[in-house]
Amino acid sequence: MDNQDTAFMKRAWQRYALPKEEWTTIDHMIYDYKDYLDKDYEAIAAQRDKAIKESLIYHYNNNRFYKEYCKEYDFHPDSVVTEKDYENVPMLPDTFFKDYPSEDPKAVFDWLQKISTSTLKDYTYKGKDLQGFLRWAEEQSGGLINHSSGTTGNYGIMFRDKTTFHRFYYGILNSAAQTTTIKKEPHYVSASSPNTYLTIGRWAAEVGNVFLAENRYFLSDREITMRISRLIATGDARGLKDKLILKALHKAMTSGEKRLIEVLKKLSDNKEQVLVFSTPYQLYSIMHRMKQQDISLDFSDTGTVVMTGGGWKIFEHKKIPFSEFSSMVQECFGVPEELYVDLYGMSEMNGLALSCSGGYKHLVPWIYPMVLDEEQGRLGYGEWGRFAFLDPVAHSYPGYIITGDRVRMLEKCPHCGRPGPVLDGDISRLQGAEAKGCANLMRGMMAEEFKKMESRRK
Repeated sequence: MDNQDTAFMKRAWQRYALPKEEWTTIDHMIYDYKDYLDKDYEAIAAQRDKAIKESLIYHYNNNRFYKEYCKEYDFHPDSVVTEKDYENVPMLPDTFFKDYPSEDPKAVFDWLQKISTSTLKDYTYKGKDLQGFLRWAEEQSGGLINHSSGTTGNYGIMFRDKTTFHRFYYGILNSAAQTTTIKKEPHYVSASSPNTYLTIGRWAAEVGNVFLAENRYFLSDREITMRISRLIATGDARGLKDKLILKALHKAMTSGEKRLIEVLKKLSDNKEQVLVFSTPYQLYSIMHRMKQQDISLDFSDTGTVVMTGGGWKIFEHKKIPFSEFSSMVQECFGVPEELYVDLYGMSEMNGLALSCSGGYKHLVPWIYPMVLDEEQGRLGYGEWGRFAFLDPVAHSYPGYIITGDRVRMLEKCPHCGRPGPVLDGDISRLQGAEAKGCANLMRGMMAEEFKKMESRRK
């Protein structure tokens, strides 16, 4: 579907396109490809391979920490000749982005300076809390800062400079636009808050900026702080203040759901095109409320797309199969099955995998996926293991990541037949998810770096 000439995508271009004279191979992939999933796979692979090699050279030459890390593995980018050589690329565990030494803002700043390829310049932050520091850092960099929910201790903090941020968001919006034909000025309904640095909410808020101001609606405008996000993610209220916060949140979410249902009903009656975005558990709650009130909507001929992303988190016990959830979306919203899309992504990856109507997750073409065994050896198609990937979009950090997700990769989609690697929709977290070896090695290296830094201060 060619939506490039719509006002929506023109705004996306104006907001996120990088100057053409600065484009590298990855930029041509992101900004030139009108359809990310239906191009010749061999041609895509050749472009992706070139982009990955350029990325490896860039980070090796400009990121001191990553260069030293590569030396520990006796790796040099010049050794990557064929696709098989990707197995030798030193990768970072996703938990690495939680390994800052403390939540003191200056300590986090020093940590970001050590691990990032792009820097934040001088430290001028005058506050004492990490929440304010993230706001300051984003303003300083002109990029994007987001954090994970902090369910296991430290938050995962991701710093994207302007280059990474713009590539990432144009890719997200172009991916979303390719799911349907955009008609006039679509509306945006997000079951989140625009005031947060929590990853899924921050991404959703930024996406909303490409829609007209009068066409975007959120569950709440309440700020979701780092403390609140951890409470939401864990449900672990310690003390009276936490319990009062959770009670107020529950009240705000209930009133927000009621308000969004009224908004959606009005948009449905007016036959407007809408992009609905929510976490699956939040949308499930909204749909459950609609069923209780005997409300069903009809977006069948509007090109409306319903998207979910972010997983079920602490509501994993309520998770229902993709086919059942998809049927529920069709029943409540009246959208065709191909216009319900579940997204797979993560804080560390600059690209999303979009589900087809069969629930299989189709990765954007610039992400090179791998499935690893317990010893981080490469597994073949059809085998369950740990998901890892090489991401050449990342400009501010080396985007070569080992995750804690359990996946199975197939050579092509058994449902829709599209070529290229596709992930089985049944993705879950591994037990003891931290990757072995590399995590401890990097922690040791970072500890040495901080010792050196402290001695220089003295």
